[in-house]
Amino acid sequence: MDTVSQADLLESGAPAMGQYIRDLPYTQNTDVVANVNSTQNGQQDSNAARFNLRGLGVNSTLTLVDGTRSVNDGAVASLLPDIAMSRLEVVLDGGSALYGSDAVAGVVNLIPMKEFDGVRVRAYYQQDQDRTFEEPKLAMLFGRSFDNNINWVAALEASKKSSVLRHERPRYLDFDISESSSGNPGVFQRAAGGIGDGGTGGLLRDPACGTYNEGFEDKTVSGAYPSGQPLGSTTCLFHYGPQHDYARGNVDYTFFNNLTWDASDWLQFELQSSYNYRESRYNTSSSLSQSTNNQFALLVPGDHPANPFGFDVVPRNWRPFTGTQATQPSFLEDDGREVQDYRYYTNSNKLSARYDMTDTWTGYTYYTIQETRRSVETRTLLLPRLQAALAGEGGVDGNGWFNPFGSADPRSPDYVEGVTSNSQALVDWMYDERNQREVSRNNLEIFETMATGEVFQTPWGAAQMAAGYQRREARVRERPNPFSVIGQNYNSSITEAPPVATDYDDRVNAYFVEFETPLYETVSLQLAARHESFVDQNLNTTTPKVALRWEVLPELALRASWGESFLAPAPGADRPFNPNEGCGEVFSGNDPVTGGTLAGATSCASGNPDIRPETSEIRNLGLTWEPLNELSLSLDYQRIDYEDRIRDLSTVDAVQLQFAELLSAIGSTPAAYDSTPGSATRQAANAWLATQQGQLTGPGVQRNPDNQQVVKTIRNSANIAEVMIDLVDAKARYSIPTNDLGTFVTTLGASYFLKYEYTDLFGVVRDARGRQNGDSGIVPPMPKMKANLRLNWFKDNHSASMSANYQHNVTTDGSFFAYTTGYKAARTIDAQTLVNTQYSYIFDDVYDSELTLSLGITNLFDQRAQRLPQLGGFESRLQTPWGRQFWLSLDWQPF
Repeated sequence: MDTVSQADLLESGAPAMGQYIRDLPYTQNTDVVANVNSTQNGQQDSNAARFNLRGLGVNSTLTLVDGTRSVNDGAVASLLPDIAMSRLEVVLDGGSALYGSDAVAGVVNLIPMKEFDGVRVRAYYQQDQDRTFEEPKLAMLFGRSFDNNINWVAALEASKKSSVLRHERPRYLDFDISESSSGNPGVFQRAAGGIGDGGTGGLLRDPACGTYNEGFEDKTVSGAYPSGQPLGSTTCLFHYGPQHDYARGNVDYTFFNNLTWDASDWLQFELQSSYNYRESRYNTSSSLSQSTNNQFALLVPGDHPANPFGFDVVPRNWRPFTGTQATQPSFLEDDGREVQDYRYYTNSNKLSARYDMTDTWTGYTYYTIQETRRSVETRTLLLPRLQAALAGEGGVDGNGWFNPFGSADPRSPDYVEGVTSNSQALVDWMYDERNQREVSRNNLEIFETMATGEVFQTPWGAAQMAAGYQRREARVRERPNPFSVIGQNYNSSITEAPPVATDYDDRVNAYFVEFETPLYETVSLQLAARHESFVDQNLNTTTPKVALRWEVLPELALRASWGESFLAPAPGADRPFNPNEGCGEVFSGNDPVTGGTLAGATSCASGNPDIRPETSEIRNLGLTWEPLNELSLSLDYQRIDYEDRIRDLSTVDAVQLQFAELLSAIGSTPAAYDSTPGSATRQAANAWLATQQGQLTGPGVQRNPDNQQVVKTIRNSANIAEVMIDLVDAKARYSIPTNDLGTFVTTLGASYFLKYEYTDLFGVVRDARGRQNGDSGIVPPMPKMKANLRLNWFKDNHSASMSANYQHNVTTDGSFFAYTTGYKAARTIDAQTLVNTQYSYIFDDVYDSELTLSLGITNLFDQRAQRLPQLGGFESRLQTPWGRQFWLSLDWQPF
């Protein structure tokens, strides 16, 4: 087990827990950088950092607050104010036998302060060297011990983080492959008939494509290529990168309260509550592209006054707005991006009691009720109104024309005021705007009771046992856009079943027992088992754990453990299949069947009625050696075998699965397959795909029968992988006291992977160690080693520290598509060492109070992320684009 104190967090200079845990040796892919469509192995929105032990996924790590599960899946920013955290304990050898489902990779327990007398106020401010973003934070801790045996601790924390837009980091935006084949100007096709009949014949690029880009050819500047960038003869690329962000602006307020009452010498009550409110601002493109609706719900008549083709056409690779044209929806920012305001509300209340049952037995019982809900500012482009405007029947008066072509921009050579122009009133009329529509609400109730005590005496001490029962009831609700339900949302396909509101329950009954006994004076044995019954999923599991500890010498202890862990599917993961759920635009990826891009296609998420639980087996051997009072060493070897791993498939995964099935059907291999039109393998692929045009399933792919391009993919959770890991953890601490120079303390922590293998979508065992794993939705980038070295110095009222966070290099293996720049990826992402430094001074008599002033620099030597031609312009799961940062902290406490 590893322990992190509040002092560790403060000395690191990290503005929030998420930034701190990213550098821990045993975590991977912590969410601190926003990167659209790069959600493999963990969310990527920069505001929802969760613990991801060993890179096995955030759902494989159980995060607790004071030993209790959280309704918000362990998003650390909303769990507990940093100022109220006493310590953080990390169990790294699994914990299902003790804590239940989800503790596959390990357990993280945030333990709050429960006793404090006085007031403490902490102010923090951080800014990057380029002064493009800032992070201020203000926190207060209050506590008092009353004469009637009541202890009260309360904490309030308020923080803010400004957005970092991609165009504010042009170094990376230059390499960012943020080009979509669907833009405006876009690509059209001759209508096959009326609305709903689709198109026929070849693709027709808008003649305005590329005609008014002069002076706007720098892709790192907002508004680049306003008329699109021609590619080939039928593509017009839209550069959406400048409209997206690397860090989402947010405002956070967290309140924590803990009240303890010693009612008698054998009974103690505790009331604990926490409340969090968070606003998150998501910067995104002005509109998405819905290729299915473009083709089957829209039609531009031949007599449209701006139609350059002279006959009826349907949009194909096209989006209504790009944010770079003259007339845009009024809610867009001046640079053309849409800012979506998400709001999160989380509350948790827990009542517990500790009591003596006998002289050697104690009991503990608690009940908690928690809720989290999410709402969003919604702007919906209404499909009927868009089609009416394309037909000259738009607006309040019913006679307005909407021009979907590039000639609507005054910079176009074909622009004619009053003929090809779009009115602001008409554009705004096509949208419905709703402030803070609730999109999800989750509830969690837990009742647990347990008893702990001695069961018998041995010659070497008492044998102890703990046994208990837990009842969990979770409820998960999702509410779709009401216009999607009635088929009027442009961004929801009308050719599939409409989305429906979902409401899922997850009830669990758990029984657990733990037994510990000395086997000799220096040997102890621990046995644990937990049985869980998942009522709504009809699942039952029993997970055991065995641990042995031998104190060979007073300064040397050996340990060994073996255990099994279990992860049930998330509530609703086994819901019925729905091909029109959670749909959005695809921004990147490669199609191995055609050799083209996936950008511009539609990607939807759905349930999987056949999903199974995950299981793992963890073995651990370790030692702790303290040869000197000033020196301690810890070493552990661990083996993890992870089966039936549940992964949320990505769009690329769905396409790769179809490709694997295709190769098997035509008797080919990835190396032998040639995607060139007319080749033998491509012809065989086309013939096989023609037989697959029936009902769409999940995971699945819908293709254009004319050219086999991907139109739509269905992603869902699936048991698709096994992961096999061998690793070594090392930790050392050495203290050097001196007479005149103070005390120096050095700590070193490191994790080294001896093996990290997984089965890919083809069933082949792959080596992930030391690789980017860029196209894998199964494992994240996996450096062979991560390490953290820290030197602390203490003397009187002075203290200082310097830390070095190291991660080994990885080999690049992702799909890189630099269509417009020709940039090539380096063979490796170089090893990186980030150095942080900090100095503190305690003013111990400032008007009867103590004031601690701390100054620090994060990323002292201004190490920058390595540029790669991929989404975001660098590997955001490994590195960050912030550069050097300066911070200041004031901690005030009156006597």
